[in-house]
Amino acid sequence: MEVLMRFRRHVGGRALAALVAALAVGSSITPVATEAQGALGTVRGTVTNSGTGAPLANVQIAIPGTTLGAITNASGTFTLASVPVGNQIARARLIGYQPLDKPIVVTAGAITTVTFALTVSALSLDELVITGTGGSARKREVGNSIAQIKLADIPEVPTNVTNLLSGRLAGVTVGGGVGNAGSGAAIRLRGTTSVSLTNQPLIFIDGVRTRSDEYPRNGIFTGTTQRGANSSSSPLNDINPDDIDRIEIVKGAAAATLYGTDAAAGVIQIFTKRGVGGAAKWQVRFNGGVSSLRKFGTDSVPLLYMDPFLRNGEGTGFIPGLDNYAARYGTSIQVSGGSGENLKYLLSTNIDNTDGVLPNDKDRKYQVRANLDFQPMKKLAMNWSSAYTNNLIDQTRAGNNAQGLTLNAFRQDRNYFGNANPDTIRQVLQQQLATNIDRLIMGVTGTFTPFTRFSSRFTVGFDRAALENRNVRPFGFPAAPFGVIQNQRWSNVTLSTDWVNNYDFNLGSSVKVTASAGTQYVNSQVGDVVALSQNFATPSDPTVASGAIRNADENRQRIITGGAFGTVLFGVKNRYFVTVGGRLDGNSAFGQDFGLQFYPKINASWVVSDESFWKEKYGTLKLRGALGSAGRAPGAFAAVRTYSPIPWGSASAVRPLNLGNAELGPERTTEVELGFDQSLFSGRTSVDFTYFNATTTDALFSVRSVPSEGFLNTTLRNVGEMQKSGVELALNHDIITREKFGLKAGINFSTNVSNVVSLGGAPAFSVGNSGWVVEGKPAAVVRGKLIRNPDARGVAPDTVSNYDFGPSQPTRIIGGNVDIRGWKNIRLSVRGEYQGGAFMEEQASFAALSRSVLFPTCFDAFRNIAAGQPITVRETLTCIPANVRSDMFIFKADFFRIRDISLTVPLGKLIPRTASSTFVFSAQNIFRSNFGMPLFDPEMTNNDSFNAVVRGINEQIPAPAVFLMSLRISY
Repeated sequence: MEVLMRFRRHVGGRALAALVAALAVGSSITPVATEAQGALGTVRGTVTNSGTGAPLANVQIAIPGTTLGAITNASGTFTLASVPVGNQIARARLIGYQPLDKPIVVTAGAITTVTFALTVSALSLDELVITGTGGSARKREVGNSIAQIKLADIPEVPTNVTNLLSGRLAGVTVGGGVGNAGSGAAIRLRGTTSVSLTNQPLIFIDGVRTRSDEYPRNGIFTGTTQRGANSSSSPLNDINPDDIDRIEIVKGAAAATLYGTDAAAGVIQIFTKRGVGGAAKWQVRFNGGVSSLRKFGTDSVPLLYMDPFLRNGEGTGFIPGLDNYAARYGTSIQVSGGSGENLKYLLSTNIDNTDGVLPNDKDRKYQVRANLDFQPMKKLAMNWSSAYTNNLIDQTRAGNNAQGLTLNAFRQDRNYFGNANPDTIRQVLQQQLATNIDRLIMGVTGTFTPFTRFSSRFTVGFDRAALENRNVRPFGFPAAPFGVIQNQRWSNVTLSTDWVNNYDFNLGSSVKVTASAGTQYVNSQVGDVVALSQNFATPSDPTVASGAIRNADENRQRIITGGAFGTVLFGVKNRYFVTVGGRLDGNSAFGQDFGLQFYPKINASWVVSDESFWKEKYGTLKLRGALGSAGRAPGAFAAVRTYSPIPWGSASAVRPLNLGNAELGPERTTEVELGFDQSLFSGRTSVDFTYFNATTTDALFSVRSVPSEGFLNTTLRNVGEMQKSGVELALNHDIITREKFGLKAGINFSTNVSNVVSLGGAPAFSVGNSGWVVEGKPAAVVRGKLIRNPDARGVAPDTVSNYDFGPSQPTRIIGGNVDIRGWKNIRLSVRGEYQGGAFMEEQASFAALSRSVLFPTCFDAFRNIAAGQPITVRETLTCIPANVRSDMFIFKADFFRIRDISLTVPLGKLIPRTASSTFVFSAQNIFRSNFGMPLFDPEMTNNDSFNAVVRGINEQIPAPAVFLMSLRISY
């Protein structure tokens, strides 16, 4: 007892308690071999990810030749007691990582320390995936492509979930963001699927259906609607990246059949971290850094006159090398543990503060999560997931907004003040743009296993996204001297259920059958109430009751989707697999005469490397193929005849709005996938190749109504057909793998070629931003005026009107990464991406040059004109205001960008009383080179939502570069 008390005083009570708990956990899960004779020792160690240095939980540790074993806890540590002395081998195994053996020498009565740094496995066919399958399935059993991101393998400091996906996977593009704080971005899986509906993929979080489309922007609902920041936030960024374990993505209809009517654009499923049995383990993260707006103009005017308006701009800050910067910092705390297998928990909280580069921009985020796994009875497992986010966003007026900062800065003395003085322009900063987002996501899953071969899983999900947009131009504001205020209360509540039943049985000794069947139900209700008033009597802080003139608006809609599905998986000799199935769907947005829709699927895989003729030196090879269908439902009221209420003097009246279509149904996309997964050179090289070909029939196009019916607006009809195809290749190779040095590299390559096969008799139509839907052209094609002799001087312009430049989405994407591991596992990683083949409309230059602004793209032309020298044809048509037309500003949107450079330094136990710690420095979005577009960032968007079918550019700023430092500590 005296010895114990001395030990307690020496190491501290908390450390002793942690040691006792760790030993208790280790003994509870470790089958220990007792030796009747011979001395014994103890082995302790830590297992980390070789790339990131992050601790790995649930790693199986064994001593071959004995029955000794242990499992690492959340801190990646383990203890093995009663190990025979002498030379032994310690073995570490974890699905998804390459196994690793290390020789050790065990000394009697002493503690032997060993550390493992596991490398991600190039190809793990026995790893489980969930997305796109009836239940869970091993990768060898799945015949379609499923992309996966494991957060433990990500080197950089994640800023949000959208950025995690940028440039990381073949066939996945992210774009449409702008530089305002809280701005989101669009996600496209294999390009455009629809030209009339959203192309955002479905989002599931821990099996719960959640909102995927953007939040409404903070603008004015009537009259001049762009009186705001013209920036949309993404619901996906309500998720704390530190809470995520992995992300699974199915990119097309061949894999998304079981999700039915809403899944044609693909599915993203996010799985958050779960608790691990044992004593409480703490992980703390401290983030700090800055954002800085980088060059998006010319060499002479790199920031397009925005310099005096940026935070710490024009050299007023104290960070060398940065002309402007805005601070950001945050803290995350996570604790997990549990009592054996009966109760596990994970709790987390996160606070992030991000100042934007624009003067009024600020994004404050507060998040909590609680995940609980327990077994109330022997054959019933329960999983509870819940997360709450409160996001407070303040923004600066931007975009194509006459009362905005960016437009008036870009246009200099031709702006709406007629004055380029920064102090004059700063008057627009009096406007208040505040958004308050409250997000609550909850889900509970019960899995009942009455006997070994059967399980029944039922999930109930609830997602409530509530938003308040407050838009105030105070008394005395330049363009509205008596003031204007608008307040919007918006919410989207989604209730979902998912019931899946699985039964396994054998047909003989070599055939295994897994039958799955279930139902899904989704009820999504969206509504908002908006109040606006103007002309305040006094300069006091206004409410919507302060104005002399008032207006209001309210909208409500509900969409219900219900479906039933069934699949059967046949596995022969654990290497031949065939899955057949389908889903039957109904949707409240379908026309009353349409009925139900059936989506079939079939896929197959063959693990060739398990055949007797296969030589081990050829590695592992799986061939796969899939055919399936999925849909995209029309809007809530598209099938219904509607009228718009309007005032008529002192009376009320209605105006015909939508003719309706009783036979309206979903767009239907059928896709073929063929590909293979292979690992070579003892697992050091992995190859993932996929070819896809997707055809969308019953495409929804806007068709003119017959005027005699009294409805002048167009009506959606299932008349079109579109097609797209491409290849996706992911190649990763461990070039050098040594204990003290490693070098690996990877490349992603994808193509995507689309075509409008048929318009069904409808004429070609515009979808905005110079995008057109034209038979025989890409969906959508960018159309404008071609200048055939742009560089000629002293000759007449040779132009072609209504010229189809090319697709609005990139047709080829190349992403690459290099990872160097050196001394003490310090790691340097670089990730970049090239996108090419797309064209884009840039309207900010047109708006400035048509108003005689001395815009930097025409500085050379202005000098030559002043000197009496000839100018080029392009300069003649774009720099002389009388000649300027909007359709002459179509450019190639090709670019190369360095997405991220990260330095990871494992600190081990350098910080006292910690299990491990890691320091990370990450520089993101620090370099971009355009190939065709003279200004701006091709990944930007304009006043339209980032979810627009075709993006354009107007008076916005691009997303800034981010420099972040992070200290991650485990206790």
